[in-house]
Amino acid sequence: MKNSFIQSWPVIFLVVILGVVIFLWRQSTSLEQLYITRTEMELQTRARLLSRESRKLIQDDRRRQLQRFYEEEGKATETRITLIAPDGEVLADSEEEPARMDNHRMRPEIIGAINSFRDGRPFYATIRHSSTLGRRLIYCAAPIEIDGKTYVLRTAFSIHNLDKVVRQARLDILLAITVTALVAAILCYVIFRTVSRPVWELCRAAARISGGDLDTRLPIPERGVLRELGEHLSRMAEELKKRINEISREKSERDAIFAALAEGVIVLDRQDNVIDINTAARQIFKLKDEPCGLPVSGIIRNLEISAFIEKLKKEGAPVEAEFPVQLPSGDKQLRVRGTRLKWSEDKASGILLVIYDMTQLRKLENFRRDFVANVSHEIKTPLTVIRGAVETLRDGAIHEPESAERFMQIIEMHSERLNALVQDILSLSQLECRAVGDGYNMVPVNVSTPISTAVELAQARADAAGLKLVVETSADPEVLIDVQLVEQAILNLIDNAIKHSGEKSEVRITAREESGEAVIEVADHGCGIPAEHLPRVFERFYRVDKARSRKAGGTGLGLAIVKHVMQLHHGSAEVRSTVGQGSTFTLRLPVCRPKV
Repeated sequence: MKNSFIQSWPVIFLVVILGVVIFLWRQSTSLEQLYITRTEMELQTRARLLSRESRKLIQDDRRRQLQRFYEEEGKATETRITLIAPDGEVLADSEEEPARMDNHRMRPEIIGAINSFRDGRPFYATIRHSSTLGRRLIYCAAPIEIDGKTYVLRTAFSIHNLDKVVRQARLDILLAITVTALVAAILCYVIFRTVSRPVWELCRAAARISGGDLDTRLPIPERGVLRELGEHLSRMAEELKKRINEISREKSERDAIFAALAEGVIVLDRQDNVIDINTAARQIFKLKDEPCGLPVSGIIRNLEISAFIEKLKKEGAPVEAEFPVQLPSGDKQLRVRGTRLKWSEDKASGILLVIYDMTQLRKLENFRRDFVANVSHEIKTPLTVIRGAVETLRDGAIHEPESAERFMQIIEMHSERLNALVQDILSLSQLECRAVGDGYNMVPVNVSTPISTAVELAQARADAAGLKLVVETSADPEVLIDVQLVEQAILNLIDNAIKHSGEKSEVRITAREESGEAVIEVADHGCGIPAEHLPRVFERFYRVDKARSRKAGGTGLGLAIVKHVMQLHHGSAEVRSTVGQGSTFTLRLPVCRPKV
């Protein structure tokens, strides 16, 4: 950025030169006017002195003596002296023969003198060019009353020399101004080269640095104070570059840590406007637009959050609370920790909110609690029955063959039920472990392979229940699966269909390929599942009809195992059902694509 004074020096220089020219020109004009005024006064004095002698000579009619008198006086005083008669005739003149001269009645000074005499003024002065002498003269005309007639005595002085002096003085002034201007211009150019230009270059370099170009090299003058200034500025620029690079590195590290945090972080200013927010907080509150600069109440419309911030402002100390929050994206359980930020020592400047999304954790805790309760309940029931049967046998029923046989059957049935429950729990635990580790036995097989094996294993139970198993395979795509796990999932679905179907019904197992997936469906014609239960049928220990399920010998884990098996194979499990018409369970598995 250029210095304003240095930038405008040509204009200032021209204004100064113009002012000096005007001043000197006015001074020369004033001197000229002063000289003319003094000359007019001298002419008036001479006219006054000459008027008495002129009156006497005219009265005596001695024109020749008057002419000689004017010639002598004019030569002595370098003044032209002329006497004009009332009719305009020139009676005497110090420079010319009167006879050769024109009538002067209409000369401006003569007319002016006569008018002045009428007005009571003794003299009239003017400056004009003399046609007789061919140069500019100052005329002073004084009216003289002789024998009742008005004569005019005119004195004149040539200002030709004055004009020459003034003209020469003005030429000298212009010459001096021109020389001074040239010298000043050279001096200004030298100053520009030695001072102004380095300053401008330093200013431009400093402007580039302030604009963010930290690699700009400052021009260092060769000598003088500016060299020292340039060196200081250069060191300052290097230090500034180091500081900015350090701040940028720290900011990048902070931003990386800030963005990588699993917890949501929101920074507010004194007016509760969002200064910064990380990705986790955006995901928690499902924010799409850039919220920075907006009020937190405008982007997170929640009374619990607003009340928490107000509490933090009043108490000042760090505050932590956990509460359920209703958001447009759904209900969440949030733990919020807030603290005041101080960017200056005198007062607090902002608020830091750290938000933990506890929704999934609380769901898992509830799930664990329910799972433990369900397992305890499921194990407690057969153990209670077995214990009761054992106590009855001990009390003497063992000696009664019929009673003993009946209680032994009860013990056997509930032992099998307890064993099935333990086996299902172990299977589910193994599936969960495999979900995060190794242990797969993946092989490419046709989808009909696990279906046929599962049907063979379930055939005896279907026959005992009076049901018919029907297998339809419209396509037999190849899938990469753990055959034993998929067999177990299909078998669980078939067993579930057998338990909930009436006699002389059928269970239909179909296979097809659809949109790059192998689709396996197990459909029954049983009682069906009400719509409100469909979203939860794959949960552990969830039963639509608890009494019927226990009576059928179910553990409540079969469909949960099916869901986990599908998740292990990057597939899915679905169900659709109509009450009174039956249910259809659908398994989807990715199809193996041949390598090109």
